[in-house]
Amino acid sequence: MKIGILTFNWAINYGAILQMYAEYRYLNKKNEVVVINYVPDYFYNMYNPKILDKPIEIKSTLKKLLQKFLNYKQHKKFKHFISNELSLTKKAKNRKELQEIINGLDLVIVGSDQVWNYDITKEYIRDYLLTDIKCNKISYAASLGKNHIKNELIYLFEKSLNDFDFVSLREKASINYLKQICKRDDFKLCVDPVFLLNKAEWKQLAEKSNYKLPRNNFILIYMLEYNDNLIKVARYLSKKYKIPAVSIEIPFISLRRIRKMRDIKKLHDVGPTDFLKLFLNAKYILTNSFHGTAFSLIFEKQFISFAHSTVNLRMENLLNLYGLNNVQITNTFNDDFALVEEILKKSKQTYDKQNKEIDNIVKNSKEFLNNAMNKIKTRSRDNYEK
Repeated sequence: MKIGILTFNWAINYGAILQMYAEYRYLNKKNEVVVINYVPDYFYNMYNPKILDKPIEIKSTLKKLLQKFLNYKQHKKFKHFISNELSLTKKAKNRKELQEIINGLDLVIVGSDQVWNYDITKEYIRDYLLTDIKCNKISYAASLGKNHIKNELIYLFEKSLNDFDFVSLREKASINYLKQICKRDDFKLCVDPVFLLNKAEWKQLAEKSNYKLPRNNFILIYMLEYNDNLIKVARYLSKKYKIPAVSIEIPFISLRRIRKMRDIKKLHDVGPTDFLKLFLNAKYILTNSFHGTAFSLIFEKQFISFAHSTVNLRMENLLNLYGLNNVQITNTFNDDFALVEEILKKSKQTYDKQNKEIDNIVKNSKEFLNNAMNKIKTRSRDNYEK
């Protein structure tokens, strides 16, 4: 059976690329799998902004030139990873070309990631919902990005999702919400794809990196948004343990962020395998990212999760699955460094015991995928024999 994955393959984003890799790798063990290379200009331009605007603004142009210079190696490594680790279809830039690719597939799996978040996909939401596209359809750990959708999109979601053979999402609140809209009770909760692979499989991928590590012991920072408390903790740990702190920098960071972190080494040239190698070898990890938290847990590291201002619920849910309730550092931190030591100790202790809750949800997620694919395969064979 030939399967196509439809997700955000165009994103220069560690979480997006590594969850796509994990889903591809897991499915590819028993199937022929391709990533649908769907990249309308709207998405391409998100990560490849034009240098010159009209009218030309010198400050804006200089900033974009600096960002392009800083991110050049990073972008190059992302492209190399995608072309070497994944099998992509030919590029599709519009709905007609997308349909042509899908016509050559036995099954399309939509997700993971925020593929059903209108704030990201805009008018292309219909394509990620596969609206009026005839094919076998599954969603895996898809996300709305929030707990509700705009009123004007409700009918579109109802119509489109009722045409899916099997639906799974990554947030429980979204499942309950969409069940009511679609009048279906078979929607399932599935884990983020990075958990479909185990520690050994991720370590094997990390070992492909030839990135030069800062030194044997270092503090790793991975921030999606600047966080003063996180930087305070990094400086505290660096001073106490006499080890350096380094920061993986994301595309299009603000110059203000660079200025506020002058004493911390910033890494602008980190590719996906380098990202894994840094997480695998860090002494301590400080992050306000879901996938930063996920890989800290997968690699069984001592880490601290800091609350994100807008997308924190996923991190809280993940920490709770590991029994790490109420261990995030929030805005009420007030330089409580005793709390820092307590959280680091808790994160270390959590790996000493088997966590049945996370094991069960990973097992159920794999069963969802396997059962859905087997039923579609059986149905297709029966239809062919008729």
